[in-house]
Amino acid sequence: MIAWLRAKWRAVAAWRRVARDIHPDTFRTMAGELLRLAEVASMVRPEEQAFQLKARRIREEMQELARMTERPEFRSLPSKKRLELRESLLSSREQLLQTLNDAPVATTIRQ
Repeated sequence: MIAWLRAKWRAVAAWRRVARDIHPDTFRTMAGELLRLAEVASMVRPEEQAFQLKARRIREEMQELARMTERPEFRSLPSKKRLELRESLLSSREQLLQTLNDAPVATTIRQ
C-alpha cells in the first residue's frame, strides 16, 4: 500500500513538473532569456556579418514566440509538441552560451 502511494505521489509530482515546463509563462521566460543572450552575443562578435544575421533572426523568432505564447491557441498545442519546443529552446540556449564562451577576448592586456 505504501509503495502504491509513493508511486502515485511520484506520478503526480512528475505530471506537475511537466505541466510547469510546458506552461506559456515558462516559454515567455525562456524566449526573453534567449533574446537577451542573442543581443549580448551580437555585441561580442560585431565584426562577423553572418553571425549578426543569425543573432537578428534569433531575436525576431524569440519576439514572435513571446507573442505566440500569449494567444489561447498556444495552450491547445499538444504537450508533446510543447516539450519538443522546450528541448529546442534549451539546445539553442546551450549553443548561444557556447558561442559567448568561445568569443575572442576583447583585449590582450591582463586585467
